Amino acid sequence: MTAALAALTGCHHRTQVAAVTLPAPPPAGSVPLLPAPQAENPPQLKTVPVPPVPLPSQPVQPKPRKPKRKVEPPAQPAAPVQVAVNEPPPAAAVIGSLTEGGEEAPQEQHKAEDAIVEVEKRLAGVSAGTLESQKGGVTRVRSFLRQAREALKTGDADGALTLATKAKVLLDDLLK
Repeated sequence: MTAALAALTGCHHRTQVAAVTLPAPPPAGSVPLLPAPQAENPPQLKTVPVPPVPLPSQPVQPKPRKPKRKVEPPAQPAAPVQVAVNEPPPAAAVIGSLTEGGEEAPQEQHKAEDAIVEVEKRLAGVSAGTLESQKGGVTRVRSFLRQAREALKTGDADGALTLATKAKVLLDDLLK
């Protein structure tokens, strides 16, 4: 062990290590034992020379590593950038596209008018407390009804019916 420590710490002296065996002490309070018979060849101490550890003449430097080149995938065309804008949709998108109508135009106009009148009657019957507590939702219902009336004036019976249905569904949710 001493030799190993000397090698690690850089000691350059030759160290000799001796192996020693000691007899075990007798246990306390035991009966004295007879002396052990003597061996014909008693053990002798031997010294073993420790070979010197060669030290490098120059400090060892780690070899520099070559940096690894990153393999890049083939260039792809840049995708167009989409920018989110927080603006209200144009009125045409909310109302929908205008339709010509045709033979069914009078029936569709009556259905839309009836749906608008029905929602307006239900809205008029709502208590003042509910109107106050659901102020934002009631404003949206009235906005849908106003847009539905405008769609009817322009001849868009389908758009008016859609907006009246939206107002009805929103009012149903508010009154639950």
